[in-house]
Amino acid sequence: MDAMELLHQLCVNIVWIFKIYLKFAFITVIIYLVAEWYIVRYGIELEDQLDGNVAANDRPASNSTLSKVFRFVLNFFII
Repeated sequence: MDAMELLHQLCVNIVWIFKIYLKFAFITVIIYLVAEWYIVRYGIELEDQLDGNVAANDRPASNSTLSKVFRFVLNFFII
């Protein structure tokens, strides 16, 4: 094998690795969007279930999307 064939094979391998990373990123974005959709659609019921049906004025001040996703993931693995 000469140097050009080795360089070509290296570039092909780099492209394949890049494709794998893109697939993982795409799958991660899809999972995030599904979790976000679930939280927007069923978030109130999920929070009531996790908080023990507390009143609306007793809720914690933090109502960020990240905490909702974290609660959803915990709820998924616990139940």
